[in-house]
Amino acid sequence: MNKTWKKFRVILTAAGMAVCMTAGLGLGIYWSRGQAEKTIVAAAEKEMGFEAGEMEEDTQSYQRYADEECLYKDKVLDEEIAKEVCDKYNLDYDTVKSEDVTREMRNYEEALWLLKDMGNRPLLGKEWGKGAFASLQMYIQEIYAFGDGEEVIREMCKGYEIDPDKAVISDLTTEQLIEIGEKAFETSDHPKG
Repeated sequence: MNKTWKKFRVILTAAGMAVCMTAGLGLGIYWSRGQAEKTIVAAAEKEMGFEAGEMEEDTQSYQRYADEECLYKDKVLDEEIAKEVCDKYNLDYDTVKSEDVTREMRNYEEALWLLKDMGNRPLLGKEWGKGAFASLQMYIQEIYAFGDGEEVIREMCKGYEIDPDKAVISDLTTEQLIEIGEKAFETSDHPKG
């Protein structure tokens, strides 16, 4: 019995270490996701002029209704953008439920928002202090939790024949913004759930 134990001790030790390392990695990912969320909320609060923690109640109420059936128009802050999404996809603005809005529709909504609210910001750059996101690069790196935003934008702009060092977000079309967002989503190793 003692010989058998000695024989498998190394294997059992390695398996135990693998389990511990996986658990540690999982906890690290969970913690970093929470930190990123707090950073984004704090930046949004600062940009909107709220005191720290003032928006948390709104965020929690949004999350509370996220699983419930509610109208799409009640979840989108910009009525004009919500109507444009509904028009494009032949949805009734007054009755479409949030659960019926597909990922493709959300991507279109995001592109419209980027053009409207961040259109004058550059494609590249990491300068903080000009609102929550000073560039498209910062935005996609935060949203998709990865550090290759510049590479994605440069690669995509090469195909569009746009100089990413001189262009601003409004130089792109909604389709191009959607393509950049999809490429960032695919490139990111963030969980895709």
